[in-house]
Amino acid sequence: MLCEAALALGLTLGGMCSGEPPAAGTVPMPENDAGLWGFTDPPPPEPPPPPPAPAPAPNFPPIVIREAAPPPAPPPPPAPAPVVVEAPAPNPYRLALMTALSRREGSDADLVRISAPTVSAGPGALRADPLASISPPATPKPEEQYQAEHRTSTGPVDNSRKIAVDRYITGNLEMGINSQLDSDEGGEVVVQTTRDVFGYHGRNILIPKGSRLICRFKGPDEIGKTRIALNCFRILIAGHRAELFEINSRIGDVQGHGGITGEVDTRFWEKYGTAFILTGISGAVRLASAATATADDGNAISSIADAGGQELSQKLGEITASILEQTVDLKPIVTVSQGTRVTIRPQFDWYLKKVEG
Repeated sequence: MLCEAALALGLTLGGMCSGEPPAAGTVPMPENDAGLWGFTDPPPPEPPPPPPAPAPAPNFPPIVIREAAPPPAPPPPPAPAPVVVEAPAPNPYRLALMTALSRREGSDADLVRISAPTVSAGPGALRADPLASISPPATPKPEEQYQAEHRTSTGPVDNSRKIAVDRYITGNLEMGINSQLDSDEGGEVVVQTTRDVFGYHGRNILIPKGSRLICRFKGPDEIGKTRIALNCFRILIAGHRAELFEINSRIGDVQGHGGITGEVDTRFWEKYGTAFILTGISGAVRLASAATATADDGNAISSIADAGGQELSQKLGEITASILEQTVDLKPIVTVSQGTRVTIRPQFDWYLKKVEG
């Protein structure tokens, strides 16, 4: 390759590279070796060595087990001598008291059982009347002979399908309440029960959770009141959708207090805010009128300013009185949030019929 590169550049490198390449000679083939194509079988494997001889068994001396008799048990200790405890001597005072009590009981029993004198008396002797029995009557008096004021109880009652007036039903408000719209203007609210109500006897679910009560509310009707009265008149029982009408059940808070409360707005500034502002303006006018009369004493301007100030102050006073008359009776506004927990207490016993099918 070097010569070819040199010849391409026109160089001969001192005659080492000539223009004619040397004649290619023939390469002789190697002689045929028959051993390369022959296959000889491998020598057979050597036989495995014989297994080693087993080790001789150990020679242990014979073991002789001998059973030794246990030592004899020691003799039991002698039994302790019995201790004789003499009974205490009877108390003579106690014996005398018991004897007197037994005699007294016997005499009282004989006195009760006397129905006629046992000693025969002569014709002229005094004769005692038999004593009346003082023991309790054998049977109680009938009900019609009981003369004290009383109330007759009922017989046993099956309460498995009844909700008495002492039961409490828990629920939540499904909507909020604003006392500006009371029951006179159609203020109604829905209460949803949150727990199953069972009967006293058995495990009957009388009011399942999810039942809805339709209630009316009445806002505070006097100044200073902060609670809303609710009264439920209808219930829609969840599941089979049975209804109870005219239940007249009252609602309280979670602690059982009558009515519920929430955020109370006393409307103080609506009542007295305008009156305070007008009173301040009237006072400022009177003060300015007095200051003008003092600075310009004896002038006609002071008289006009004084008369105008008095007239304006009087008019502002009349306006203030009129506003107070209109706003002094503003009732507070109570706002109850949605989801407030309440308790419902029936005013009458509810009897729920069993649903067939």
